[in-house]
Amino acid sequence: MRREDLGVLLDLGLALALRPTLDELSFHAKAVDRTQRIIKRIGHDAQGYDLLARELNDAVERVLALLRVLLGGDSGEARTRFEERYFPMTAGGFENLLALCHDLAWYKNWLIDNGSGRKASA
Repeated sequence: MRREDLGVLLDLGLALALRPTLDELSFHAKAVDRTQRIIKRIGHDAQGYDLLARELNDAVERVLALLRVLLGGDSGEARTRFEERYFPMTAGGFENLLALCHDLAWYKNWLIDNGSGRKASA
């Protein structure tokens, strides 16, 4: 778990009154996590793979956009770390982003389990 980075996002989302953005981010991150696991399970040759790959791409783009919104309130070290670690569309950057989405999915599940989640859940 990337506790420090997850903590930065939670702090920004709650301290800057960006809770709706944080909620939407966790929703789309959970969709990325779930779709990526399905793709991994079914393989590239399975029926429906292309549709799932497009859904994954769309959800990743939304996650990146929401991360930029949240990080807009931070001009320091955290923003630089996120830009270097999660935003590059390289194999390493994508793997890091998937790991962060997994952590945000955990957060979304925690919200749901504790009655704090929104009606829409991935």
